[in-house]
Amino acid sequence: MTATLALYTLGTRLAEPVVPWFLEQRLKSGKERPERIGERFGLTEAARPDGPLLWMHGASVGESRLLLDLFAELHRRRPDVSALVTTQTLTSADMIASAKPAGVIHQMAPVDAPNAVARFLDHWRPDAAMFAEGEIWPNMLAGLRAHNVPAALVNARMTAKTLRGWNARAASAREIFSTFRFIGAADIATAEGLRHALNRPIGIVGNLKRAAGVAAPAPDQVMAWRRDIGGRPLLLAASTHPGEDELALDAFVETRMRAVGALLIIAPRHPDRGHDIAALSRARGLTTQVRSADRSVPRPDVDVLVADTMGELLLWYAASDGIYLGGANATGVGGHNPVEPAQLGKHVFTGPHGFNFTEMFDALKEAGALTIGERYSELSDFWLAQLNGEIQGVALETFFRESQGPFEASVVAVLEMLPGGRDA
Repeated sequence: MTATLALYTLGTRLAEPVVPWFLEQRLKSGKERPERIGERFGLTEAARPDGPLLWMHGASVGESRLLLDLFAELHRRRPDVSALVTTQTLTSADMIASAKPAGVIHQMAPVDAPNAVARFLDHWRPDAAMFAEGEIWPNMLAGLRAHNVPAALVNARMTAKTLRGWNARAASAREIFSTFRFIGAADIATAEGLRHALNRPIGIVGNLKRAAGVAAPAPDQVMAWRRDIGGRPLLLAASTHPGEDELALDAFVETRMRAVGALLIIAPRHPDRGHDIAALSRARGLTTQVRSADRSVPRPDVDVLVADTMGELLLWYAASDGIYLGGANATGVGGHNPVEPAQLGKHVFTGPHGFNFTEMFDALKEAGALTIGERYSELSDFWLAQLNGEIQGVALETFFRESQGPFEASVVAVLEMLPGGRDA
């Protein structure tokens, strides 16, 4: 063990007595739920299912959806395999609970401390593990090595700063990443950065979120929603962050001057911000409905619907006439993945700071399916152009079909780690 990892292990072991205080602060701020605190310590009343068990870990909603898509295909080929999905956020926990995927158990991720990880692994005894994107936790990975559990890192995607950090601690990086039998990089920058740090070939499989199929809402469901709102022009601001809500609202105020009767749906990235966004909307004189408090169809006099709920975003994407995707106008977020609306044939407006999805943004821009802008007036012009039929969606079946090979490679790599391999 390198000196850096030894210090990390010692530090996290010494810090374990203060973890309850840390989690109590998160509980007070609404980031934890009391009935699930035990899971953070590796404690649970849930039983391990019989048969092979795959542990899948991702940080938040996007990673969790990708893992569920991968497991759906794994489960189709190996119905005997169950999945334990761990995540860091309540939003992702709610998404998984809402989806109710077959063969999946969800737990909040244990804190990356030696005793919590040991309790977790001793209870669940996974046969293989799959981590998504940049979720690298040294104690978790050390625990897998100690238990001889093979692991895969899928859709690996890291910032330039993170990659510089791994290269500065290359010996520790080689030890940590040795847990992964398979690493599939989402982009060239991640593949090259990890190759230099680990001194091993890293395959570029491409962003798997581009390959994952979108379960489009039924056309009659979309038509029913449009009918229920009276056929009003429908605009969407999806996955917004602070500062982006204001941009969308200001753009909407300008847009509705020429698009009389338009309805704006704001679906924030973090639903617990719903009432704050409603206050911003009402301050602009807009009649506002908060969906978590009132799930009825917006009346004709409602200007803005704050969709602070889970499980409905695909419906909003499919039903909308114009889509703004947040995350790339806010500072430091790095953008959000535009794959879902793009797979539904929608042209998307987003900001210039999508550094986590540079290759995806560039590809969609080249395909004519993405517009980038900074000012609310640009968003208003975009929405009006869409409502007037001047900007339309683009069919991208070939664009997405090209990623099915990398998706298959990741599925096969994980299948081969499970007892019995891919042919069991």
